[in-house]
Amino acid sequence: MDNYLPSASCFLCAVKIEGRENLAPSCATPAAEGMVVHTNSDEVRYSRKTALELLLSDHVGDCIGPCRTGCPATLDIPGFVTCIADGDIQRAAEIATDYLTLPASLGRICPRLCEQRCHRCETGEPLSVRNLHRLAGDTDLKSDSRYVPRKEMDTGKKVAIVGTGPAGLSAAHHLLRRGHRATLFDSRPMPGGMLRWAIPEFRLPREVLEQEIDTIRKLGARFNLNTKLGGDLSLDDLRRDYNAVFLAIGAQGSKSLGCPGEDLAEPALEFLGKVAEGLSPEIGNDILILGGGNTAMDTSRTAVRIGARNVRVLYRRSRREMPCLMSEVEAAEEEGVILETLVAPIELVRGKNGRLLLTCQRMELGQPDASGRARPVPIPDSEFTLEADTVIAAIGQSVESGSMQASDLSLTRWGIEANLATLATNIEGVFAGGDAVTGADLAIRAVAAGKLAAVSIDQYLNGRPVQGDPDMITVLMGRMSEDELAEFFRNIEAAPRAPMPEIPVEERVNNFREVETGFSKDMAVLEAGRCLGCGCGKADTCALRQYATEYGADPLRFSGARRSFHRDLSHPEIIYEPGKCILCGACVTAAAEAGRGLGLAIVGRGFEASVAVPLKGTMVEALPDLAEKAAEVCPTGAFSLRSACHCKVFKD
Repeated sequence: MDNYLPSASCFLCAVKIEGRENLAPSCATPAAEGMVVHTNSDEVRYSRKTALELLLSDHVGDCIGPCRTGCPATLDIPGFVTCIADGDIQRAAEIATDYLTLPASLGRICPRLCEQRCHRCETGEPLSVRNLHRLAGDTDLKSDSRYVPRKEMDTGKKVAIVGTGPAGLSAAHHLLRRGHRATLFDSRPMPGGMLRWAIPEFRLPREVLEQEIDTIRKLGARFNLNTKLGGDLSLDDLRRDYNAVFLAIGAQGSKSLGCPGEDLAEPALEFLGKVAEGLSPEIGNDILILGGGNTAMDTSRTAVRIGARNVRVLYRRSRREMPCLMSEVEAAEEEGVILETLVAPIELVRGKNGRLLLTCQRMELGQPDASGRARPVPIPDSEFTLEADTVIAAIGQSVESGSMQASDLSLTRWGIEANLATLATNIEGVFAGGDAVTGADLAIRAVAAGKLAAVSIDQYLNGRPVQGDPDMITVLMGRMSEDELAEFFRNIEAAPRAPMPEIPVEERVNNFREVETGFSKDMAVLEAGRCLGCGCGKADTCALRQYATEYGADPLRFSGARRSFHRDLSHPEIIYEPGKCILCGACVTAAAEAGRGLGLAIVGRGFEASVAVPLKGTMVEALPDLAEKAAEVCPTGAFSLRSACHCKVFKD
């Protein structure tokens, strides 16, 4: 271990010495005979926490890429993207599978929450993360030796998982990897949940889903299908026969239209389920679909494919408020679907000719409601009637919690009540997550819930406190100024986002072939090369981040003016980001002791003080052969090795 002179500027090592009024920095306080030192009192911890928060308030950089903080499953996006940029698709697939159950399936349907936080959004289009992990997943599924994650030694503990949708499959994946046994129960004849029964094959081919479920089988999962909780077995049965239970029953019920005659409308999930079973429902030519989510879009595009000629989607808010991906709306419109907004149903009746008559009312947008979206307000005397062969309701899903009524399980208006940090319910050893807890939500959030459940259940099975998976403190740079953006993008290629290839409209509207055909390897390598490498190369080992997490520091407590972002790329081996420097002086001392090159020095005063090269020299002149040493002694990411920073996109 290297020894350095005392540097008490940060006050992180503050201690309380009996007989002294004030705290003292231990690094600069000589030990004395009989000295009594307290290192973990409330006063000491508060002082250290405050010191950490002051350092974090002026820490300029992203601990991890903002894309990763946007992913509910915390997929290591920079990691697998860097592998793709290097052409190592197999390693990218392994990383994606380790972090993200069903990477190929989610690579088709995920709403790309990660991409919304990409720094490239500030000057153009984000990195195509979803399409990249689809390519990685697809490549692995086509390989002769598919990747099956490693497992820990068998613990002999058994977990029952009710539901084989994304939450249940994810929980099984991560529990099996921890050495536990997992048996999944489902009332349906085949696993997959809403991924199988509610998402059409032109978006998610069954073969892809089945292959990814087969990977979980190879990990050791057992499936008991055609088995309904509350009918074929009870929660008490599962608690008796298994060491823990995870309830991932999903939201498979359909909400009604909420108007007279609503029973005449077919629920969208029932319609999509029939098609998924291989049936072709007789729906006629004129179809009305009520709703504005992805299910409404899937329903409309499915109706086109089974022969409907006039398909209209009615939505009570404006196009801007639609909860579905706009790309799905555009795809539906390309295929001939008509979208009519600011329309709400009033009454549905069957006419004398047997056709359905839907009375609607025009709406206008009012003040925001609890969801934050503008509330639709009826326009007086604006009623009109539409005629249709079939009306389909796609206005939302609900949790069918009737099977839980006989148990002592606490329920909410959404479904099952669970601690959101641990997913533990009010019954010991019983956990719940995904749509069963939150109500209908995104598949990626269900996958994240399954992953969290596995962590909590593993803690429970091992007799440890059940506390979930607390994240490390993460600093995000946030939105940058124009000057900072110019600095950030100066050495970055301004490459356009790669478009997803699709089969032509005329070749897809009468069949269920997958519309998006996927990236080629060459396209993926080029797209991955657009990654900006935002995350810190020392995020996992950064002492500042580790101590901030240990002391529960709040990075925003002293938020205000901060240093400007700057990244020095002049050295071929390291990256220097002065905004992450805490002026500890370790790098200055290391360079001085080596005695080679110009070395480093702390220049400036007050908030302007920073580590820099004397005489306005370059980093190469300062550290001709000490780059690795500087990165090693730096406790934060101010100095980091290029090889650890996903920085191949940076041009010297």
